Amino acid sequence: MQATDLKQGMWVEHQHEIAEVISIDPNNNTVIIENQNDHQRSTVSCEEIPDQPQLHAGCDRYY
Repeated sequence: MQATDLKQGMWVEHQHEIAEVISIDPNNNTVIIENQNDHQRSTVSCEEIPDQPQLHAGCDRYY
C-alpha cells in the first residue's frame, strides 16, 4: 500500500498480525502501527502492508 491509501485508526495486517495505524508519514511512505496483541509500536514502510479491505473501517458493511 501507499501512505495515501491509509488513514489514522485503520486496521491493517503486518507480519500476519493485526495492527492499528497510529500515524502516517507520507513524505517517507511510512506509518507507525500498534500491534493489537502486545500494544508494541513500530515504524514500517507502507509497502510492507498488504491491502486487506476486510480490516478497514466500515467492514461491517463490506459484506
